[in-house]
Amino acid sequence: MAFSSASLPTFDLAAALMPELVIIAAVAEDNRVIGQDKDLPWHIPEDLKRFKQLTTGHPLLMGRRTFESIVHQFGGPLPDRKMVVLTTQDDYEAYPEVDTYASVDAALTALPDDATVFIGGGESVYEQFLPHADRLELTLVEGAYEGDTFFPPFEHLIGDVFEETAVDARDGFRFVTYERKNVDAD
Repeated sequence: MAFSSASLPTFDLAAALMPELVIIAAVAEDNRVIGQDKDLPWHIPEDLKRFKQLTTGHPLLMGRRTFESIVHQFGGPLPDRKMVVLTTQDDYEAYPEVDTYASVDAALTALPDDATVFIGGGESVYEQFLPHADRLELTLVEGAYEGDTFFPPFEHLIGDVFEETAVDARDGFRFVTYERKNVDAD
């Protein structure tokens, strides 16, 4: 019997060699605010606990300003996860245990193909990754807040690109998971 490659399953090699990209953010539901003066405009201990639980043990990619606000708030890089910082500053030095890259492509190429990479902001980093994200782990905070940093519009993607797969409603906020639909599953 002759071998036929036509009977073999096909897959997208580029997608198979990419890390899973998960955007994680706390977002004001009414106006998409995510920050004010390099800080969160709210204090939700459950959100911080969830952030730690989800990101521990995984690469956490963020922009330079977000990284610097974390260092200012916590005294250094977050423990128990590989911190990856995107910056356009050629001479930027973070910490020895923190990797810095000038481009998204360079950062993703350096990460293991089988990694789950969490994208932790800020605004421009979220904008760059939203079209490529496999999953969104959002804390939707009720109301509108004063802010100077915003999550990109994503509502138009719900239904066509992403589907809501989990909701955990709390007092004043809710944890929501959106997963990218598999367009080839039909």
